[in-house]
This record gives sequence, structure tokens and C-alpha cells, in this order.
Amino acid sequence: MKRTLLTFLSIVLSIGLFAQEPNDEEIKKANPFIRFSPTEVNLGSIDVNSVTEETGKISIEAHNDGSLPLIITNVAGCCGTRITSWTREPIMPGEKGTVQIFFRISPTPQRISRTITVQSNAGNGKAKKIAILGEVVLPKAGNEIKLP
Repeated sequence: MKRTLLTFLSIVLSIGLFAQEPNDEEIKKANPFIRFSPTEVNLGSIDVNSVTEETGKISIEAHNDGSLPLIITNVAGCCGTRITSWTREPIMPGEKGTVQIFFRISPTPQRISRTITVQSNAGNGKAKKIAILGEVVLPKAGNEIKLP
């Protein structure tokens, strides 16, 4: 009796190990599905003389590739990154919304590494992160640093 019970339990528990996660196409059929454009913002190398107020203004598109309306509930930025606006009304299937971001970049050599977290009702993840990367560099040899 114990052996039969043990065999039965091991079979039942092993079935759970072989259960598969739904793929993206299955998720899209029954849920909202969020996709960003761009998926990562790379500002590249910025010369210290080229830094302006516009350098820190970024717009990211949020696409709904699913079959139900996508609702962005919150957008948060790290370390001095300000979220100026985001699409607050439901984003219908096949449509897109935007997230507007601003952060001040000082004209000194530095690495830029920021993260934006978007929370939504998406079936492919309730919280998605977007990285903003770049670097402010000194001018190349022969160019002078312009002082304000």
C-alpha cells in the first residue's frame, strides 16, 4: 500500500515539473501584451560641449500586441529621472501609447545609467524595465572644452 501511494505521489509531482510555460503567441491571444520601442535607449557617447536640456528628453512607445486593452498603471524612474507623462487611457490592441521621460545631464564626464519601470496589466509581465545608457565624454584632442 505504501509503495503504491509513493509511486502515485511521485507521478503526480513529476507532472508539474514537465508543465510548460505559455509562449508569447498564447499570451497575446488572451491578454494585453506590452512591447517597447526602443527596448533599450542607448544615447551613445556625448561630447561635454554637446550636452543641452534636450539631451535628457526621451520618448518611448508602448505597443499593445495583445488582444485586450493595455492599461499602464504607473511609470517610475530612478535617481532623478522624471516621468513627465504617459498614456493613461487604455491602449487598444494594435495601438500604441507613449512615455515621456526627462533627466538632467550635467556637462561633465560621466556614465549614464538609468532605469524606467512600467507597471501595467500586460500578460507578459506586470512590471517591465527599460534601460537608458550612455556616456558623457571629454572632447577629442584638438577640441577645447567650452566654459559657460
